[in-house]
Amino acid sequence: MLPRDFIERDLRDVERCDVLIAYLPRLSAGTCMELFYAKLKGKKVVSVIEFESPSPWITLHSDVVLRSLEELRSYVERGGLEELLRS
Repeated sequence: MLPRDFIERDLRDVERCDVLIAYLPRLSAGTCMELFYAKLKGKKVVSVIEFESPSPWITLHSDVVLRSLEELRSYVERGGLEELLRS
């Protein structure tokens, strides 16, 4: 797949979602671009940030910041996504 096609596909996916879950075990330019694009499109963003000292560009464009996949699981199980969509 050509890079342009890959990026266009990812942006279409963001446009179709209600909530973007950005998983960042390490800093990723692509994931950060998707996160920012989601916010520009008015989407809710949940970021799972597993590295130290994330940029304020990431945290300020996230509606929810979690520190692990286990925290994400717990958040989803207690209805966090549904509550986020209602806000």
